[in-house]
Order: sequence, then structure tokens, then C-alpha cells
Amino acid sequence: MQIEPSYIGVLANVMRKRGHDLAPLGPRQTTPLNENEIDALTARVAAATQHDPALPLHVGAAMHMGTHGLFGHALMSCRTLKQAAGILMRHNPLRGGHARSDLTYEKGDAILTFEPPFKVEGAPNFLTDIFFAAATTAIRELTGAESVAGTLELSYEPQADRATYEEVMRTPVVFGQAANRLRGPVPMLEVSLRSAGVVTADAYHRQCEALLRRMQTAGSHESSVRRVLLSSRGAFPSAPEIAKALSMSERTLRRRLEGEETSYQTIVDDVRNHLARQYLSDTTLNVAEVGALVGFEDTANFRHAFRRWNGVTPAQFRVLENVKTERNAAAKETRAATNAGACDETSRAGKADTGSRRR
Repeated sequence: MQIEPSYIGVLANVMRKRGHDLAPLGPRQTTPLNENEIDALTARVAAATQHDPALPLHVGAAMHMGTHGLFGHALMSCRTLKQAAGILMRHNPLRGGHARSDLTYEKGDAILTFEPPFKVEGAPNFLTDIFFAAATTAIRELTGAESVAGTLELSYEPQADRATYEEVMRTPVVFGQAANRLRGPVPMLEVSLRSAGVVTADAYHRQCEALLRRMQTAGSHESSVRRVLLSSRGAFPSAPEIAKALSMSERTLRRRLEGEETSYQTIVDDVRNHLARQYLSDTTLNVAEVGALVGFEDTANFRHAFRRWNGVTPAQFRVLENVKTERNAAAKETRAATNAGACDETSRAGKADTGSRRR
């Protein structure tokens, strides 16, 4: 289990807005926190904010799609809520340890169950409140709905006001149940997300623009096609669909791309490859999930295409990227140690020079 610094940033912002001292958070986090560090941090926060039991609810509700970085982009790229839920179950930030998150089906209901990796000292339901507040926020943002169809069942009695739970979760909440689970109708999972989630548009487009900048596109029409491809949700549009989005005929689009020495298929492959590399480098999504997100329903076809583009398989690429990341981190630590040593040497030399002048 690892928690990225961006999530601690959300916690800090909510604490600040609710008038809490940020001292329990310690120094500003710049690297992921492991389970023991999260356990200690949440225990300190719970102890310092025990008069505000609604805090974890508001922290979870503040975790919008933009908070999740490239992982959020992956969720917003899903075709259906079912696909997004599957990714969330396997890669949610609170997975690991004794945590359990499952998506099951029973009598026409889809059931999202969660048990936290540990009980926070002084606030045993802290992580569960965060998880379901974040989950219901994600569902609303992905679907564009004002509320969540279904019922949230919690195994404990509320520490915060019951009305606050329903206000934050935007769904009926019942307590003292057998397990912590969100129930909703199965058909809801099959709703297309391609044109839904208006609330997520800004965050999604910011991610797309960031990806576009990394691709360093030169040609103007090529840039326009890349932008349309990156901004599409769930499936890459065809050449005729892109031409229509750019207010021109398909023939004109192809001619203009030829003038920039490229083509629709070349750009699609480049965008797919770039997204795949980013997902493999920056998320824990497995190869099949990455392939599906960039338009390959068959994992073998994705592996073949990725190897053709990069000379290595997706799994090999991920290993190489991890090695590169570790080397860069080691080099950074070495430079920091060298600079610190140089500063110490300079300081000692300065003190020695001052001493000699005094004598």
C-alpha cells in the first residue's frame, strides 16, 4: 500500500478549510507514504481532530478526478462504469495489507464492498468514510449524475451526524449492517461514460493538454487531431468523426495531414503508444487494462503492437522504466549528499578562515 503525496495534499486542504492545525501532518510530503506511515499520520490527525468526526467524509468528497493524476485520466477514459469500477477495485490507493474491496452481484444489484487495511486509532471508521465518500464522488463525476442510485450500508454507527453522511454521499445511508457496501442497480454499470461526466471535463482536458505538451507536436493539423483523440472518452474516433469535429471533410483532413507528412493512422498509433507508455510508467494498471484503455480489446494484439512501436513488450518496458526511476532516484540522492558535503566543507573552511583572522 502506497499513498501519493497528492492525497495528503487533499487532506491538508480540507483540514485548513475546516480550521484545523496542520502540525499533525508533519513536513510536506514529496514521496509516497507506506502503510505504516499512513497509519501513524492518520492516527495523529484523528487525535487532533476528534471534535470534527465529519472530517474524513469531507476529505473523501474532495478527492475529485483531477486529484488522481494519470490514474484519474484512466478512469475518465473508461467506456462504462463497470470498467471504471473494475480498475478502481484493483488499483485504489487504499488497497493492500488487510484491505478488501470487491465488486459482486446479487439479485439485480451490483455491490461494492470495502474493508480498510487497518483501523485508525481513535477513529476506526476514518478510512472507510474516506473510501465511500471518494467512491460516490467518482461515480457522480463519471456519470454526471447529481446523486448515486442505490444505498450505502455501513457496519458501524455514525460518529458524525447522520444527515451529513447522506449530504456528502448523495445516497441513502443505513448503519449497523453486516458489512460496508454500496448497493446499486446492475444496469447502472453498463451506462456509457463517453459523453457523461460533465463535471470531469475540466480535469480531463487538463490531463489531455498535459499529455499533448509531452508529445511535442509540431504540425498544426496534427496537433488538432491529437487533441481530439486525447479528449475522446472510451474509444478513439474514426477519421470521418475527427474531420467532422474539425469542421472539414475527411478528404480535406487527409490531404492536410499528408502535407505535414503524416496520416490519421500514424497519429492514432502514436497517441496510443504515448498513452500506453504513460500508463505503464505512472500507474499500476496491468497490461490488459492498459491495452483496453488505448483501444485494444485483445491483449495479444496490444502486446504485438507495443513491441512493434517500442522494440520491447509492455512488461519489459515497465521493468526498464522502474530501473530508470530507481537509478534517477539514487543519482539524486548522491548529488544531494555531495552538495551537502560541499556545503559542510565550505562552512568549515569559512570558520577556519574567520578563526585565523581573529588570531
